[in-house]
Amino acid sequence: MKLRELLAKVPSISLANNHPALETEITGLATNSHACQTGDLFLGMPGTRVDGGEFWESAIANGAVAALVSQQAAQKHQAKNECVIPVADMTQTCPEVATAFYDYPGQKMKMVGITGTNGKTTTTHLVEFLLNKAQLPTALFGTLYARWPGFEETAAYTTPFPVKLQKQLAQAVAAGSKYGVMEVSSHSLHQKRVWGCSFEVAVFTNLTQDHLDYHKDMDDYFEAKALLFSSDYLKGRAIVNADDPYGQKLIARMKPDQVWSYSTSNTSADLWASNLEYQPTGVKGILHTPQGEIPFSLPLVGQYNLSNMLAAVGTALHLGLDLAMVVAQLSEFPGVPGRMEKVQVSNEQDVSVIVDYAHTPDSLENLLKAARPFIPGRMICVFGCGGDRDRTKR
Repeated sequence: MKLRELLAKVPSISLANNHPALETEITGLATNSHACQTGDLFLGMPGTRVDGGEFWESAIANGAVAALVSQQAAQKHQAKNECVIPVADMTQTCPEVATAFYDYPGQKMKMVGITGTNGKTTTTHLVEFLLNKAQLPTALFGTLYARWPGFEETAAYTTPFPVKLQKQLAQAVAAGSKYGVMEVSSHSLHQKRVWGCSFEVAVFTNLTQDHLDYHKDMDDYFEAKALLFSSDYLKGRAIVNADDPYGQKLIARMKPDQVWSYSTSNTSADLWASNLEYQPTGVKGILHTPQGEIPFSLPLVGQYNLSNMLAAVGTALHLGLDLAMVVAQLSEFPGVPGRMEKVQVSNEQDVSVIVDYAHTPDSLENLLKAARPFIPGRMICVFGCGGDRDRTKR
């Protein structure tokens, strides 16, 4: 579409000029000035150290039709004849432009957003598995990869930046996906990366110490997560962990008919479990839901995976899946790479090896507690502390 037509769809932009470039067809979006190609619109994003908008001249030289930049960048590097459009808030404008350019793909699928410190990856995989088993084509966006029928790409971020995210959503829609299941990070909510996505279901798994290099404290971290449950994003039902103190705080904010709570033991929750039998290969028990109760068998170990299952089942039920069908499929769940993953190199090996992504104090403690009952001898834990983010948790 032409630049003028595209910008007319962006609420945060009010055009005050009549530059000839506005009649040019826009064929792509770019946030890296060096990666710009002929026909692109350059979006100069402010960073933690430098404002990307200051490189608009390089973007234009590489073929960009025009540049959207912060007012500070436009003032610092003033345009002569180039089409440089200053905006008040690039963090808001970028996702608005991306959603409009890709024709609002996040509103063309039934979207499930899952946030929380731990459990996002396993829960998204469970939901994706249940939907696909119900013959509902589903796209998954998360820490490990973005994938949908016929496509898989390793992920660089838990939740991509707006241009990448909206492009992937559009590709998933074009491939026939009817549902999208997404891990939604606190960074992405604070930075409005998922702006323009309408979520039919939003899940809150838990909140424990993480990312305090970015958020000033736990309350600030929680408020970022809570944005997913605001009217800007959530259009359907919230599924919230009532065993978590921050989950209780979130439930108290919401209308009762908008939320289903879940708990591994609290009988007042909407989804809970009883008669539990924890075994080396998983957990069995009775599942209690708004659609009734039924025996279940989950091939994942640990109480935290029981919690992840309850969130996934609640999501599936809200999306219209049959309870008996959901429970029948649970026993076939193959697990998640790097999540309590057993390493078997030989049938004769006399050592059990488990690989897990646990990288917070809470998740590491839960992992060791889950593994200990099934290890008759000595348990050795090897963990890494790489990186320079949130050193207090290490």
